[in-house]
Amino acid sequence: RGSSGRAMSSPGDWYNGLPKVTRFYLTGAFISTCAVQLGIVGPHVLYLNHRAVFTELEIWRLLTNLVFFGGFGMPFVFSMFFLVRYSAQLEEGKFAGRSADYAVCLVLCASLLTAATALVDGLPFLAPALLSSVVYLWARLNPTQPLSIFGLFTVQAFYFPWVLVAMTVLMGGSPLPNILGIVAGHVYHFLTDVQGIRLTAPRFLREALDDVRRAPEAAYRGNFGGHNWGGGHRLNG
Repeated sequence: RGSSGRAMSSPGDWYNGLPKVTRFYLTGAFISTCAVQLGIVGPHVLYLNHRAVFTELEIWRLLTNLVFFGGFGMPFVFSMFFLVRYSAQLEEGKFAGRSADYAVCLVLCASLLTAATALVDGLPFLAPALLSSVVYLWARLNPTQPLSIFGLFTVQAFYFPWVLVAMTVLMGGSPLPNILGIVAGHVYHFLTDVQGIRLTAPRFLREALDDVRRAPEAAYRGNFGGHNWGGGHRLNG
């Protein structure tokens, strides 16, 4: 269902109508923020700490730093609005029927961002950067769509990620997460749309997210790709 259909439904129907990966991401963001606000965990448990990941095996940090957008407040509200709007449209547009491939897209962007933190300090949480990747890819998909910025002026979607960078600077924030997100998103765009490389999700992920079912004969194909390796002629006849 499109965004217009979701807007008129009940909250439950709206939530269930979100595409799968976007819904999982939204859920993770909301749960992590609630957990911190209620004092169940502290942000120090969620942020990306390479030493803790690799020496103390706190593997969850690789995920939690990507879904925590901070405490409840206007920045969180804007982040959730962008996540629901642009991620859902991207998943239903470019990745229509291929939520698993969208998950691979996010994993690739997240991996690039995580690798970048080994070179750049001061990025304990990469959720804003990953969201910037999503917005960039959506803008690439809809480059000429006009967007009103708080009713003050209108820009084409192609320039929207850079408008967000400028707004972040004007509000006293660091543009680094936005810029890194744009770079990561552009790498995915370059590989898939420019070079024509298809980054396809593994079958188990497609079975989980895209309702792909294992064909009955697949169990007999092994690793030979399903080729017919002989006609099966019988001896003596």
